[in-house]
Amino acid sequence: MLHKTRHYIIISAMLLSSLAVSAQKAGNTPSDWGIHFSGFVNAQAFFDTRQIVEARAGMVSLFPENAVYDRNGEDINASAGFNQAAMTSRIRGTITGPAALGAQTLGVIETDFTGSSNADNNGMRLREAWIGLNWKRVSFLVGQYWHPLYVPTIRPKTIGLNLGAPFHPFARHNQIRLTYFAGAFDIIAVAASQRDYSNTGPDGRTPDYLRNAALPNLDLQIQWHPDDHIAGVGFDFKMIQPRLSVTFSPGTEYKSNEKVSSFAVTAFMKLDFPALLIKSQAVWGQNLTEFIMLGGYIEKLIDSIGHRITYSPSSQLSLWADLSTKGKSVKFGLFAGYAANLGYDGPAAGKYYGLGQDIAYLYRISPRVEWYSGRFMLGLETEYTVAAYGQADANGIVSNTKEFGNLRCLLAAFYFF
Repeated sequence: MLHKTRHYIIISAMLLSSLAVSAQKAGNTPSDWGIHFSGFVNAQAFFDTRQIVEARAGMVSLFPENAVYDRNGEDINASAGFNQAAMTSRIRGTITGPAALGAQTLGVIETDFTGSSNADNNGMRLREAWIGLNWKRVSFLVGQYWHPLYVPTIRPKTIGLNLGAPFHPFARHNQIRLTYFAGAFDIIAVAASQRDYSNTGPDGRTPDYLRNAALPNLDLQIQWHPDDHIAGVGFDFKMIQPRLSVTFSPGTEYKSNEKVSSFAVTAFMKLDFPALLIKSQAVWGQNLTEFIMLGGYIEKLIDSIGHRITYSPSSQLSLWADLSTKGKSVKFGLFAGYAANLGYDGPAAGKYYGLGQDIAYLYRISPRVEWYSGRFMLGLETEYTVAAYGQADANGIVSNTKEFGNLRCLLAAFYFF
């Protein structure tokens, strides 16, 4: 009860402050700052033909579950499901104010009600909270914002909450971001830390692994903006420490400094034509579980004499493309994605920490249609996703696969403000 009351107080304070600013402007009182609220109310209903790996009460659909057979040989996961939810309804406050340090200033706070985990569905969570300083050639951002592998101007325009995951990287991190504008080129450097989107390991999913490595996630990206089009490449480096100590038998705990270093590269583009918008991205990377993607890492060596456990990251490749028309009242779109598990430097001596160790590849095709009338939008999206499950060999390569598919039908209503 106290948790919900706090949410209502926060929302009420945000709305009252908005009314106060509006009243001040109406009275022609000079003001050096202002806040503008935007967002949407969103209700969705969706039906799946099979049990799926998902998050947020099924609103984030990832891929079909593997078969689990009962004593009669029937697949338990070959069962349909249906649900409705409105927790993605969103409020965004954009704050402007007087110049500071010779730069234009900007602040953003954005929240929705999907919670920080499945245990907190319908709970208010922080999506974005950042401060921006913008000069002529340089911009500086500090706070919680999208990770550089997720490029907001490139993201798929899917109706479903997954936004193309697990083919498209999906994560927001606390970060320090510096952007240099060089004509048609933007050079972006980021040092990031994890919070809600974090790696998995011996203690489950937690940002402690990156924090204990004592080095932020580092990313460098270059974007090219010829006219209305965009093309870019990026390089990402991350190091985590899964354990501070190792224990091989009761009463034998030893300090551990072993870490997992991983890399990722990406290339992306957006082609903006008068009647058609085309977006695409390729990502090759290691240990990308914080982005809700395939991969992770293994315990490669367990040395009870030297008192150490070493690790090796697994790799994945993902490709996706999104096409959407630009009609005024009716828009059509199509998302297609492919992801492959590329294995690891094995053999593994211990556990695997990650997503989809027994999946060779995934693919998805998802057409959609959107109908607009004023600030109201009604959308229909179908999403067919296939996962090829099999057995991983000593190097993490999955073979002897069998495909399982799920067809999702989603109906969504949006009211934008």
